[in-house]
Amino acid sequence: MIALSGKRFVVIVNPRGGTRQGLAVLQQVKPVFAGAGAELDVYVTECSGHATRIAQSLDLAGCDGLCLVGGDGTVHEAVAGLMQRGGPVLPPLGLIPAGTGNTLHQEVQCTNPLEAAQRILAGRTCPLDAGRLTMRDRVVWCVDIIGWGAISDINRTAEKLRWLGSPRYALAALWWILRPKRRRARLVLDGRAFDDEFLFVIGCNVKSTGSGMIVAPHAQIGDGKIDVVVLRNTSRAEMLKVFKKVFDGSHESLPCIAYHQVRSFSIDYEGPEPLDLDGELKGSAPLSVEMVPGALQVFA
Repeated sequence: MIALSGKRFVVIVNPRGGTRQGLAVLQQVKPVFAGAGAELDVYVTECSGHATRIAQSLDLAGCDGLCLVGGDGTVHEAVAGLMQRGGPVLPPLGLIPAGTGNTLHQEVQCTNPLEAAQRILAGRTCPLDAGRLTMRDRVVWCVDIIGWGAISDINRTAEKLRWLGSPRYALAALWWILRPKRRRARLVLDGRAFDDEFLFVIGCNVKSTGSGMIVAPHAQIGDGKIDVVVLRNTSRAEMLKVFKKVFDGSHESLPCIAYHQVRSFSIDYEGPEPLDLDGELKGSAPLSVEMVPGALQVFA
């Protein structure tokens, strides 16, 4: 173990997210930090949105990292707080998994709490791009995915099946294939406009989402781009092919799929359905997204 005498990490713990094991995971990793001589300042969230308020108001002077014990929702909230406070230097994020999806955690190979703690202590970081998403009434920051159409439909169904754990996303996708909804919209990718009927549009900063679905196999969290995967109007048989192939990323070869790597995109659509923002259902189209390269650093 590397000695880190005098190092201080701020820790935000979500005790209710995902598997509701946040506090247990914290107790699991505390000895790892203690063994390295690191000090932990722990804050426990009490409700939805609390991680945002904590990250926005914390005194981060002299902080060597902001560690997040939770899942994708906890990361999403904390990033929102950090980006709202701005400033020339923000502390690196340390991701300690305690959710069900743990999407960004998978991307930086921090899927085991003890290994994640060791990576944080090792101190190596990599850049993390963030998407600045503008809607009518708000600005939201995302680091995982921005989903519209079926992506939100599937997440909404998966939330009702949360007791199943990760497999709920695959089951929700199969259910959606039986009763798909087509939406006519204008999609603009780096200034190029496409008017069509779409089943879904998803902007990905990470390769996989849900229960091991490799939606954007070429995505990288620090390349300054967002991978936009589009499923155009097609038959149920083709949708089923997409579902079968998405687990190894080969779905991008299907004619109903379009794959783009861009720095900005927008969706012009009038409808009440919420978006899927880093796994959280909120907001609505129309929306525009601009990537901010290297907005944050993450321990990896």
